[in-house]
Amino acid sequence: MKRHIFLYGFSIFSMFFGSGNLVFPLMVGVNNADNWFAGFLGFFLTGIILPFLGLFVIKLHQGNYTSFFAEAGSIAKIIIPLFTLSLLGSFGVIPRCITVAHGGLEFLSYDISLLAFSIIFCTSCFIICLNDKWMFTILGKFLTPILLLLLVILITVGVYNAQELEENSAFFSNNLLDGFFRGYATMDLFAAFFFSSLIFKQIEALVDKTEGKSIIKVALGPSIFGAGLLGVIYLGFVYLGSHYGFLAENLPAELILPAIANHVLGTKGALIIAIIIIFSCLTTAVALNSIYARYLCSFKMIGENRFPIILLATTTLAFAISLLDFNGIALMLEPLLDISYPGLIVLTILSICTKRFKIIKMVSFYGIIMLMIVL
Repeated sequence: MKRHIFLYGFSIFSMFFGSGNLVFPLMVGVNNADNWFAGFLGFFLTGIILPFLGLFVIKLHQGNYTSFFAEAGSIAKIIIPLFTLSLLGSFGVIPRCITVAHGGLEFLSYDISLLAFSIIFCTSCFIICLNDKWMFTILGKFLTPILLLLLVILITVGVYNAQELEENSAFFSNNLLDGFFRGYATMDLFAAFFFSSLIFKQIEALVDKTEGKSIIKVALGPSIFGAGLLGVIYLGFVYLGSHYGFLAENLPAELILPAIANHVLGTKGALIIAIIIIFSCLTTAVALNSIYARYLCSFKMIGENRFPIILLATTTLAFAISLLDFNGIALMLEPLLDISYPGLIVLTILSICTKRFKIIKMVSFYGIIMLMIVL
């Protein structure tokens, strides 16, 4: 059983570690300079703790995210999955994955347009998504260990060569809040609800289905392992962003990592990081595209037998939105996340604390949503 902790733990890490996770921890470091650790603590709350709680709450619902969303009412159980999966899928994260992956090659002056790169990326994503078991084998056994090794090399060399930072007058609380709200942009809490359902169903086949507690216990191991890996990499990335922030001046956010890699490891190192970026974004896009397409197929008017057609449609839509580029996608997502994130945070915490008091959960969720709209 320990083998599956590593296999699915690596899969959880690779699914979460996509476009935003390659950009936003570095931005936390760049923005908070010598108070980088305070920024990391804030990012840790929304980038690690909250997604872990999201994984856990779905496990309490036996892998059924619809049951969890129903805690906020019958309307919410339909609207929330559609809204969050649309942002995670073709309307947000998948297009962002494409633009960040393209940015890695763009920094190295490879002459490939975003249009051409997006076609290649989306074609690969579509093919891998056609087989979930193949997806987990590739993510857990091959791509993720290589990805982790390359990231560790970059962080280790970067830390060793880093210079001391000058002190500034920023307040600890400001740095903490910057990291906290920056974690919204990863959308990892959203992703956790659906990743947990996907992982739970895979693990469920390994144990006796009549032993619900055993399933939850087995599923927690990979979640903790995956969260631990994310925490270590985020800490390293925030540190690199703070100590090499001078490289980020006048650079688009998606080019910060390649710039640091080029400075620390040279041109060959930057090429390695470009490969890291592409694989990280591809693995996340594969997981999200598969989940989004299967969710749409769950509607009776569509049906599971049309999965390949729906998958083609979601992939094509992601391709079209990717042409907005990273900044355009970020501007579209920011207000939507500011409104929806707080309500889902409260709903997650209340659902873990108690299975009762559904009215309180509904009032809290909708009340916070309305408050954020007014603000």
